[in-house]
Amino acid sequence: MNRREFIKTGISASLMAGTGLIVSNLYAVGKRKSKRPNILWIMMDDGRADAVGCYGRAWAQTPNMDGIANQGVRFASAIVQNPVCVPSRKSMKSGLYPHTFGLTAMGKPAGVPGAYMKKARPNVSNLVNSWKRVGINPVNVGKRHVYQKDWISKGDRGALIDFFGNPRGPEAKEKFEKITQPNRYRRVNIKTHRWMIGGVVPFAPEETQTWRLGDLAVDTLRKLAVSEEPFFLRVSFHAPHVPCRVPESYFIDPDKITLPLPTEEELKTKPRFERENLHIYAGGLDLTKEQIEICRGTYYGMVSLVDTQVGRLVECLKKAGLINNTIIAINSDQGFQLGEHGLWKKRVFYEQNVCVPLIISCPELLPSGKVIDESVEMVDFLPTLMELCGLAVPDSISGRSLMPLIRGDIKQWRPACFCEIDHSMSMYEELRKGTGRRVMVRTKEWKLVYFMDERVPDKDGALYNLKTDGDEKENLYAKRQYRHIIKHLEGLAEEWDQST
Repeated sequence: MNRREFIKTGISASLMAGTGLIVSNLYAVGKRKSKRPNILWIMMDDGRADAVGCYGRAWAQTPNMDGIANQGVRFASAIVQNPVCVPSRKSMKSGLYPHTFGLTAMGKPAGVPGAYMKKARPNVSNLVNSWKRVGINPVNVGKRHVYQKDWISKGDRGALIDFFGNPRGPEAKEKFEKITQPNRYRRVNIKTHRWMIGGVVPFAPEETQTWRLGDLAVDTLRKLAVSEEPFFLRVSFHAPHVPCRVPESYFIDPDKITLPLPTEEELKTKPRFERENLHIYAGGLDLTKEQIEICRGTYYGMVSLVDTQVGRLVECLKKAGLINNTIIAINSDQGFQLGEHGLWKKRVFYEQNVCVPLIISCPELLPSGKVIDESVEMVDFLPTLMELCGLAVPDSISGRSLMPLIRGDIKQWRPACFCEIDHSMSMYEELRKGTGRRVMVRTKEWKLVYFMDERVPDKDGALYNLKTDGDEKENLYAKRQYRHIIKHLEGLAEEWDQST
């Protein structure tokens, strides 16, 4: 039996009872005698799935991430459990849904707490600590967010501009002052909150926060690679989070980007909360077509700059002779709206916001060039890494290893995927008033979004047929012929809410 056949039969079958160790010398590489693979986890912030070229957008320039997908497994639809950073990351690290631990938004306490909060248990375990228990101390480079106490931190790199696009420090100010001709891709700021969401900046690629973080990551990886023990390194980039800015050499030509823009007819059918509260928050309807194009070219360019750093890390693994025995995982905490439906940034449930890239590669353990079309959830991510490393996955969590899907043992995964956010806990006043917990139920064919909250009498729903309306333009919620669909999806949501 060769190595790949061994894995195909199920890695869990070779676990020593009670130890979590794999019996065979499966992972020995060169002088290393470890029985576990290394992990290089590359994480973006606000990186939507189609920002990576292998997800189908011709203008997304990410050859290094595409190459990893070609050598490993790509999940076509990986759904986050919350559309903002902190609760999404905590859900991922715990393998639990946000309402389970009560952190369902980023902001401040709700004026009137929701009933679901009474059942929440805020102190949940971090699955990353499972590696600590077998002597592997996870290392983090870059953004940490809710993982602060659980990593050996190797530091971060600050941005040269603030969230509004203003230069930080004398060096950055000097570069801005030297600009003699206005760039056609000038800075774009959202009207309501003034975040910088697009524009070219006068920095060389090597001067950017992303590249300098790449320098730190490569240096850290080189030091870990010479150890005789396996390592767990997460490189957590800030990009493409605001401030959205990019050197001109990485800016993507807007003429190549063909994302849809909303029509008046489409916007009229949207839920009240979206038309009023969310549009004020996002400020997307205040932008001109030219500004939207600048922002889109900037966003995809920022991901391309991250991809260059991914290539540097992969090259480091190759030089160390560890590429075959290292799990490379790529994902994000949530996506980002780029003007679709008149919205910008996040806190909504459109595919651009809830679908993130999920790529896992390891030549010794995983098939090459496999695409999983079945929808999965990000609570399943760390349990999958755990099984690949021979660690037992707790029965007490909602997440489970995706290895049965990868091996082809099963064809179907979950009947539905879920995402949630409680706007009454938001940091933005325009989202807090008269609102509460909003949930998404997503099957292969349907997506339902509504207020699932006793504090909000109007469900204010949206229903989309993902098979016939992939752009989610036509809200079917008010049409009588779909009431049975809505009732079925609400039933799935109630069952999910009670079971977790």
